[in-house]
Amino acid sequence: MIDQLKSVFSKIDANECFEIVTDKEFEIYDCKEDDEDCSTGRCYIRVDGDFKVINPNLKDIGFLAVDKCIFFDADKIKKCDCIVMDNDTLCFIEIKDCKSKNRSNRKREAKKQLKSTIEIFESKVKINRIKEAYLCVGVSQARPSKLASSMDSRIEFEEELETQLFDGCQKEFK
Repeated sequence: MIDQLKSVFSKIDANECFEIVTDKEFEIYDCKEDDEDCSTGRCYIRVDGDFKVINPNLKDIGFLAVDKCIFFDADKIKKCDCIVMDNDTLCFIEIKDCKSKNRSNRKREAKKQLKSTIEIFESKVKINRIKEAYLCVGVSQARPSKLASSMDSRIEFEEELETQLFDGCQKEFK
């Protein structure tokens, strides 16, 4: 799959957007505006991240930075932060830091970003894997994900995109 993506999105290699991780656990950190040590502004793997990936079988897990790596703000498209994948599953992830009072607005925006990214990827390559989308919104630490609480949103993602929508900041690959 990554070879297909690289042939369509040339910036993957040019910007070093993709890496394979085999660690039992790793975390993805989304750069914040006020981060001094975050020159790229994109997601990357870090010890104290926002989204946790659990890999008990030490499989090859692909990590693909999307925002500010494949697509940039100048592209004027909505895009999620990153994707993690194995041979069976492709997981689109949007991480939003927010105050509790604007959580619902940020969640709505995150859904739009996930949906747009899935549609862009599906228009470019044949995705023959299980697709999952993760809303990691307003959480101070990684927590297990569950199916999104909004039935309307779940149905929208399932019917329009054949994608399960999750609310939470953790993915376990089995």
